[in-house]
Amino acid sequence: MIKQLSRKFKEDNNTGFGSSDTTQGSRLVNADGSFNVKRTGLPFTYRFNHFHNLITMKWWKFNFIVFVAYVVANCLFATAYFLTGVEQLGGIMSEGIKDRWIEAFYFSCQTFTTVGYGRVNPIGHSAGLIASFESLIGLMSFALATGLLYGRFSRPRATLLYSEKALISPYRNITALMFRIANARKNQLIECEAQLLMSLTETENGRSLRRFYPLNLERDKVTGLAMSWTIVHPIDDESPLKGWGEKDFKEAGIEFIFIFKAFDDTYSQTVHTRYSYRHEEIYWGAKFVPMYHQSTDHQSTILEMDKLGLFEKIILSEGSNPTPFPIEGSQ
Repeated sequence: MIKQLSRKFKEDNNTGFGSSDTTQGSRLVNADGSFNVKRTGLPFTYRFNHFHNLITMKWWKFNFIVFVAYVVANCLFATAYFLTGVEQLGGIMSEGIKDRWIEAFYFSCQTFTTVGYGRVNPIGHSAGLIASFESLIGLMSFALATGLLYGRFSRPRATLLYSEKALISPYRNITALMFRIANARKNQLIECEAQLLMSLTETENGRSLRRFYPLNLERDKVTGLAMSWTIVHPIDDESPLKGWGEKDFKEAGIEFIFIFKAFDDTYSQTVHTRYSYRHEEIYWGAKFVPMYHQSTDHQSTILEMDKLGLFEKIILSEGSNPTPFPIEGSQ
């Protein structure tokens, strides 16, 4: 049976998610921070947001699309030159059909990029008209590609690394939910703010409802994210998690939604990101392994990013010192 929370804990009704549990997927926030929502029923023209997709897609996809578009466009123009007659292109030296088409393709590439080496040139009206149109398309295409490249490089975003697991760990004679984050870039994130929400399923009047509760953090602001930051929610008398066990987490379908906001001094803009941990990603009885130390010359601090998710198992017992086990964990 799903455990019910006391009404003394105030809900957060401004999350943007609905309250009906039966109409939502098993996860609210994907691993990449995006909302786990797929839109259907839109008109055909609304289904494709080309600019957003090209700005946010992975680099290999973007480069592949640019390369394919470049090759396809030049193949089409090369075919157009070939069909109008390669005799309208002065300087063609090949005799075979295949070789002539290839030379027309090379000429198309030179025209498309406005390089124009000069050996092959249009001498007929049809070829000249096609070349003029191709030059216009080429200039517009490269201007568009340049704008997209600039947009991809200049788009401010927080690139945080998260520990793969969130832990239930000892904390000041009680326990706490904690996970660890670190900045993956060399830029400076300042005025950092953190917010943690708990999403769970409750039954009310026979209906399964999804409710959201804000969780107090040991520290919800830091001046700068210079090293790692362990986000800690103390499970004390003020915590909705007081008295909950691993079985309760699973039955309630708990998901912890983390929201991060900071000021990026590189772009002089505010950046934000999201992450979530579901009940199966919570490890009970563990603590994180330290991930930074002094350099050998004692002049700087070494932050070992590959240890962000490393932890060791311990025995949970309130009011006593935890007993560590051998190191485990994952990245």
